[in-house]
Amino acid sequence: MKIALHDAGGKDYLQFMQQLGVEYVVSAVGPGASGALEVDDILRKKEYFAEHGVIWDVIENLDPRIYYKVMLAEEGREEQMDRVCESIRAVGEAGIGVLQYQWMLLGGLRTEYSPTGRGGARVPRFDMAVAARMPAAAMDWLGGGVYPTVPDRELSAGQVRDNLRYFLARAVPMAEECGVKLAAHPDDAPVPVYMGVARILVDWDGLQECVDAVPSPNSGLGFCMGTIGTMANMDVVQAIRHFGGLGRIHFAHFRNPRGQVPYFDEVFPDEGDIDMVAAVKALNEVGFDGVIRIDHCPGVIGDNPAADRSFAFQVGYLQGLVQALERLGD
Repeated sequence: MKIALHDAGGKDYLQFMQQLGVEYVVSAVGPGASGALEVDDILRKKEYFAEHGVIWDVIENLDPRIYYKVMLAEEGREEQMDRVCESIRAVGEAGIGVLQYQWMLLGGLRTEYSPTGRGGARVPRFDMAVAARMPAAAMDWLGGGVYPTVPDRELSAGQVRDNLRYFLARAVPMAEECGVKLAAHPDDAPVPVYMGVARILVDWDGLQECVDAVPSPNSGLGFCMGTIGTMANMDVVQAIRHFGGLGRIHFAHFRNPRGQVPYFDEVFPDEGDIDMVAAVKALNEVGFDGVIRIDHCPGVIGDNPAADRSFAFQVGYLQGLVQALERLGD
């Protein structure tokens, strides 16, 4: 597997990644003047990363502005699907292997940074009881502004699922043609409904329905251990063996939560509920050779806004697991 960090911006950060021994970077790219991702923009960014010693092979995520009308089944979704297909073609032409997308109509949900982690670390937390009282705050928990796909009506699970199938019916054949793997990120937090809007990638059945909607080796999951680990009654190691055994894990996130919906904290990788040794071992056993990105982490004392100290700890932890399993022959 290929350990990665998300680009935090700037040459210094890329040098920091090299110092940690991280060879892969994960990054997003915005739509161009056409309203779609454009190959020249992707190539320019890919070459910039290469010049600074890191490899870019995963776009995270497809910008929701390109396809929010598809998610909501609004007028103009056909034109937006054209832009999606143009984006997939650009990704393939630029030689990027994986395009992650998400179907979170209300974005990622958290309710606070709580200074209750180990040694006073600030841990990202989701508490459904708090979110129910302050729904907008949970949507905008980092102060990032209004999410671009907030619907003005309730949407049932059937409607949201039908919209995803419509998306995949056109996107997957294009991905096959262009040699791109599509990776669906599960709903985070994995609550089945929020503000009257269903969230469908919140359990085993939802993930299975996603990969079965248009059966193809090019359609799979962005396997976020943290999100999947917070799904009610979910066994992450079993899920890796199942979906990885199907060849449908195209990208992974390394994160270890404590708790499951309706309440969880994102803690350090050595203290959460997932057996991370067993999880990494399972990824090896199913032949996962893709990119695995260090994901959300607690805030530690004296750190900078990019959380370099905390991410460095998690990089070293995962590198140690990988090397130990290799030395011990899994």
